[in-house]
Amino acid sequence: MFYIENCIRFLSPKTHSQREFWQAGAELIGEGGAEADGEIIALALECLERAGLGGAKVDLGSISVFRKTADQFKITNYEGLRRAISAKSMGDLREVVTDDRALEAFAYMMEGRGGPDVLKRVVEIGVQGIEEDIRYFGELFDVLKAYGYSSNVRIDLSTLREMRYYNGVVFEIFLEGVGLPIGGGGRYDVMMKEFGLGMGAVGFAVSVDLLVRAIEGLGGRKAQITPVYYLNGYRDKAIGLARRLRDKGVACIVSRYSGEKEGILVGGKVTDLRSGKVLEDEL
Repeated sequence: MFYIENCIRFLSPKTHSQREFWQAGAELIGEGGAEADGEIIALALECLERAGLGGAKVDLGSISVFRKTADQFKITNYEGLRRAISAKSMGDLREVVTDDRALEAFAYMMEGRGGPDVLKRVVEIGVQGIEEDIRYFGELFDVLKAYGYSSNVRIDLSTLREMRYYNGVVFEIFLEGVGLPIGGGGRYDVMMKEFGLGMGAVGFAVSVDLLVRAIEGLGGRKAQITPVYYLNGYRDKAIGLARRLRDKGVACIVSRYSGEKEGILVGGKVTDLRSGKVLEDEL
């Protein structure tokens, strides 16, 4: 399912963010595993490409690895630890973590970035029980490679979104020139159980406001319009041609011919007005 809607959230009076904002997102409900997660990440990147914003980068995090590491070192202040790691603040981290090995592990989570080998380094530091997470991320990168997006993603274990909402992979989407994540998402199977639904779910959302700002930063995405003109008696034929072109991604307008010098003219033949070339067979 997908949506493009205005959303409202509660914020304290001191918060400078918008309480009402536009958001576009998609949810894949009923599927689990790396295939579903990879599909939703690829969908997010493809949506941005179609909006004229190719080249987006995705940082992948793991609530599972975070929780397993915190539990191993008997740290119960999940939220304080999450804030410290997300902010990449060693000062805040030392207020929550005192064990030297734990400090080394979480400090690496703040700094280490790359492919699945990032998780192998976490094991070398001494974190146990994340073998399944290593296997999962290896598979996830394989899925994203099949979609053509493996070079757009990297593991960054400091990426930790709302823990009461997400329980598996989480991710944030970045565009060059935009200082904030333009969107993000992750897996939220646990939340589905709160609604009495024992099924997997993964999704993403992007900020429409930031999306518009990014497009404006590129000077706007102005589609090249192809005018389709028709002579008397050929309107239906022109509309049919315009529909075929639109299916191919060509933006068209259809109007009566009034002596224009550029565009496509539909009559007994279909002609390029500028060159005079007959296009019937090509279109």
